Amino acid sequence: MAELSKSILEHPVWGTVVITRNHRARRIVMRARHDCILMTVPLLATGKDIERALEQCGEKLTQQMLKQKPETIDTTYRMESDNFSFGIAEHEHEKFLLRRNGNRFVLLCPKGTRFNDSNVQEWLRKVIRNTMAKAARTVLPQRLEALARKHGFSYSRCTLRDVHTRWGSCSSKGSINLSIYLMILPDELVDYVILHELCHTVEMNHSERFWTLLDKAVAPARAKALRARLKGYSTRI
Repeated sequence: MAELSKSILEHPVWGTVVITRNHRARRIVMRARHDCILMTVPLLATGKDIERALEQCGEKLTQQMLKQKPETIDTTYRMESDNFSFGIAEHEHEKFLLRRNGNRFVLLCPKGTRFNDSNVQEWLRKVIRNTMAKAARTVLPQRLEALARKHGFSYSRCTLRDVHTRWGSCSSKGSINLSIYLMILPDELVDYVILHELCHTVEMNHSERFWTLLDKAVAPARAKALRARLKGYSTRI
């Protein structure tokens, strides 16, 4: 995928707006996340263009943000996938303790932990992200290498990132970036995202040749069917 340039705008009306400039973008595209508005814009989009788009869609996006309020993390919380799981439990000790069995984690919290406290929630989300990043380092680079070798692709390097806006990207120099949130996906979709980026080392576009190449790599599944399934997953914690 194309190399991106990002900036953050703290808008007085619409709050945090994450602006991504993409040289392949032909128009402004926006979507809401629970804590910000995500905006992809053409490289030459001006501040006036951005402001005009926010005026047109800001109210609708703000309403969508309110509907996406993250769930409370407490002892009922559970994240489970093929490669990662994380749960919360209480114990009698006064300190927090993270137990690990492979890439299966349980955070033990002291009894009486104030799960409804916003600072506690923020800390818990940070713990989950950091734990997921640690697990991702043991899974994703090795999976990328295995798939590249199996299908005859080559790449220059692999970087893992804590990014919510895209599952992966590939630079013009063959450097592949993978989101740590791939860890929440089933194996088939993890492989789809990785193969998608590996195909970009050959076809830096989404032409018919690209989709033919990707279909061959993910066979017998169809690439666009996997892409549709991927839209059902969120990076929100």
